[in-house]
Amino acid sequence: MIVNNTKVYDLAESIVASGYPMIAHYEPNHTAGVVACVKSYLEAGATTAGLEYEETAKPHIDRAIRLANAKDGSGHKTFMAGILVSMDVTASNVWWLQFGRYHFAQIVSSQSKMHRLKELAGDNVATELLDYDEVTWLDDSVNLYKEGKIDETTLIYSCPMGLQLTARVTTNYLQLRTIYNQRKNHKLPEWKRFIGWIETLPMAKQLITVEV
Repeated sequence: MIVNNTKVYDLAESIVASGYPMIAHYEPNHTAGVVACVKSYLEAGATTAGLEYEETAKPHIDRAIRLANAKDGSGHKTFMAGILVSMDVTASNVWWLQFGRYHFAQIVSSQSKMHRLKELAGDNVATELLDYDEVTWLDDSVNLYKEGKIDETTLIYSCPMGLQLTARVTTNYLQLRTIYNQRKNHKLPEWKRFIGWIETLPMAKQLITVEV
């Protein structure tokens, strides 16, 4: 399991939007200024942002943290769905099948199993799989395919669960919170590494990994 090329979008925007239910009038210019202030505050940190930024930004951040700490099912955490996260994930077939149960995670693009299988042979297979028997099985299948003795359908049905595939994934903090709570004690090593990656995201401790 490898997660890289991570991008987080609309963190400040969603934090400010968490207060929309309590405003009577929406002022675009004022909101844009507040978002910029929150963004600067988050980037600089409380110790260096300055009093002006703290007075404007901190109430919004504190409110978002309070809402994130609300009871699950209360509906107060919906703003977190607006904090988008995109990343490249390299993981086994086993992990991808389990990850597929989360419907608010979009696979933008992924490697083709068929193309991966057709390129694998000999020692290259061993670096991609988790189990020795799977290595032997796939190695034999790849060689039979290259010799024209089996077709593409037979080859792809020989795909072992340990084969590593990379995909670009887009999800959000609300879904990652669900994933974190459900998988933080999972025994699969790949989930342990994914949980570790979640913990590195901006404000993850306050918004995602907090226990309610």
